[in-house]
Amino acid sequence: MRWPAGGACMRLWFDVLTPKQVLFFKPAIDLLTADGHEVLATSRGYREVEQVAARVGLGLQSVGSRGGKDALGQLERSLERMGALLPKIAAFSPDASVSVASADCARISFGLRVRHVAVNDSPHSLVAGRLSLPLSHHVLSPWIIPYSAWSPFGITREQVTRYRALDPAAWLKRRPRRRATGEGRAERATILVRLEESYAPYMAGSDESWSERVLAGLARDFQGENLVALCRYDDQLSRIKERFGKSFAVPETAVDGAEAIERSDVFVGLGGTMTAEAALLGVPAVSAFQGAELYTEKFLVSRRLLLKARSAREVTRCVKRSLGEAYRKGYERRARALLDWMDDPAESVVRYLGSLA
Repeated sequence: MRWPAGGACMRLWFDVLTPKQVLFFKPAIDLLTADGHEVLATSRGYREVEQVAARVGLGLQSVGSRGGKDALGQLERSLERMGALLPKIAAFSPDASVSVASADCARISFGLRVRHVAVNDSPHSLVAGRLSLPLSHHVLSPWIIPYSAWSPFGITREQVTRYRALDPAAWLKRRPRRRATGEGRAERATILVRLEESYAPYMAGSDESWSERVLAGLARDFQGENLVALCRYDDQLSRIKERFGKSFAVPETAVDGAEAIERSDVFVGLGGTMTAEAALLGVPAVSAFQGAELYTEKFLVSRRLLLKARSAREVTRCVKRSLGEAYRKGYERRARALLDWMDDPAESVVRYLGSLA
């Protein structure tokens, strides 16, 4: 039983802000509603979130918007969004709230004396963390993240519950097994690239030309192969289509990420979530994320499921290595064994919420 015997039904507010969060929280919300709990799931205007939520059947109430890259614009939109959310949340009167690092959710919850639970695998996201974690009642995170990573946010060891899984396990464990790597391979290799989270505060000060240099290098070094670039925002989509539309297929709508990965021979990630997703699906993954290695990256590198590239030339070298039979041998077997070994993060979220009843 997921919920404690005799536990009271609860009213729970989830603030779901990214495509990853849609995929991660959907199984937990399904488990909670099946157990008779009332869930309000909110979001904000974002092309990919709306499309992914519609595809997986997660009902979201969209309130407000993000505000683009500009810090002032983000602040103004956040204040507007909190003003619009407050009467809705006060009327719903939740027993607890859940988000990854929603400043709006944490601040409103704190003001209404509602316990906010952060389910977070990104201590590197300092701005979002500083705006939400100090106001949080508890943090749930993957076991590979040390307790000390949360202390800069005022979170003590007693406030952290760890689950033995990487976040993509929440939805990948619910997918049917994919075909074996190499089975039915096309003559042209498919190289899938996921662009960076360009609006995230942790990207401030990063090299804005990095993604274009990575794409230009792949277009030059893998002519004739099937190159695909997945964008996040409308401005990013327009820019990449204009410059690389002749070399890359650039889908205009949000795709099923796991399905796209499964159709690929190599995945190159400039973010974090889909890189881990590819590795756990058994598709050779290359991380071109800017900045220091993430805890997830370090773990997957140690398990021989990820290559890290810090220059456009290294991206090419890593992709070529990933296409080689020697590197691919045993890769999917290791990935499958690791995913099977992991816990179900959605169950972990539900169990912790049950302890609050």
